[in-house]
Order: sequence, then C-alpha cells, then structure tokens
Amino acid sequence: MTKLKLMTRISVAALAVAAFGGAAQAQLSSAIKTAERSTASGAAAQARIDRIDDQVGDVVREYRAALQEKDTVALNVEQQKIFLKSQQNEVESLRSQIDRVGDIQAQLLPMMLRMIGSLEAFVASDVPFQMEERDARITKLKELAGDPNQSPAELYRQIMNAYQIELSYGNQTTSYTENVLVDGEPRKVEFLRVGRVALVYTDGQHKMHIYNKAKGAYEDLPDSFKLDVQSATRIALEQKTPEVFPAPLPGATKVQ
Repeated sequence: MTKLKLMTRISVAALAVAAFGGAAQAQLSSAIKTAERSTASGAAAQARIDRIDDQVGDVVREYRAALQEKDTVALNVEQQKIFLKSQQNEVESLRSQIDRVGDIQAQLLPMMLRMIGSLEAFVASDVPFQMEERDARITKLKELAGDPNQSPAELYRQIMNAYQIELSYGNQTTSYTENVLVDGEPRKVEFLRVGRVALVYTDGQHKMHIYNKAKGAYEDLPDSFKLDVQSATRIALEQKTPEVFPAPLPGATKVQ
C-alpha cells in the first residue's frame, strides 16, 4: 500500500470517529437534559403532593374539630331541653297557683276577720293590763281589714304580730303606770304584772290591790305581801338582779 492511500484511510477513519463521537455527545447531552427536566418535574410534583397532603391534614383536623364541636352543641341542646322542661313545669305550677289565688283570697279574708274577732274576745276576757295599748292594736287591725288597698299578706303579718305580742305577755314581769278608778275617780297608779298570774297596783294610801279574774274586780291584797311586791317591782324595773320570788294570788293569805 502506498503512503498516500494509507494516509487517506487514516483521515477517513479519523473523520468517522469524530463524526460518531459528536453524535454520541449530542445524544448524551440530550439525555441529560431530559433527565434534568424529569427530575425537576418530579420535584414539582412532589411539592404539589406535599401541599395537597398538608391541605388534607388541615381538612381532617378541621373535620375532627367540627365533630367535637357538634358533640358539644348537641350536649348543650340536651341540657337546654332539660332546663326548658323544668321552666315549663314551673310556669304551669305558677299558673295553677294563680288560678287558685282568687279562691284563696276569698277564703283568706273571712279567716283573718275571725282571727281578729278571737283576739278581741280574748283581750276582753283577759286580765285587764295595758288595755289602751292592746285595744289600740285591735282597732288598727280592724282598720287594716277594712282598707281595700291593704294587701292580705300585710294584714296577715300584722295579725300574727299581735298574736305574738299577746303570747309574750305571759312570760313577762313588768312595772308600769296607768290610770284606774279609785273611789270613782281616775288616778295614775303603779302596777306590777307577773305574766298573767298576778296584776297588782298600789294606791295613794300605799294600799295594794290585786285583780281577781273570777270576780272581774280588784280586791285588797294583805300588807304581808308588800316586801314581795316591792322586790318584784325592782326586778321588773331592772333595779335588782332577777331571782325567784313568791307571786301574790287573789284571795291568798301569806303564811307567816
């Protein structure tokens, strides 16, 4: 082979290798770019998937919170139903009571009038102490009972208060001054009252008189009771320490 032919073949081979190598490089570069685009697309897709996952998580949490709130609301609704039922029962009870108010008031006033009458009869038949005060109290009750603007509740309260005062008299030892008829003339004298057991007064001549309920009049009390009456009077006026003392009785005679 001549030298010229050999060089020609080498040149052709070189050109072929160069041509083949350029095509492979282009193909490799294209493959790399395709892979890069695929990777970028995959990353973008993963990012979208992550965002969707986060959104789904938020929705799930909101759904669970909504379920919990629904249960809470349902519980509150049930509690309100129970409360409303209780209120409804109370309203029905009040309506029933209101319907009976007319009947109760119609029965209440006659009953209270009877109570005033009974109290008046009791005072009239009782030991006659502090009669002006007691009669004035009964007169006031009658006036209240005749007042159309007076509430039944207030009238009942006043009546019960009067009964309580009369009841308290039986547990008191008091001394007070009051007018009585002495020899047909009114005189202010000093009284000693021991509950409802004894009512004694001393006149201007230092004579003692005790009320006899059976006779409905005063009678003389022996002077032998003078020290006992004086001691009891001092106790009633809080001038002496309370102690046990003999109470005089109508018709009693003190044993010496």
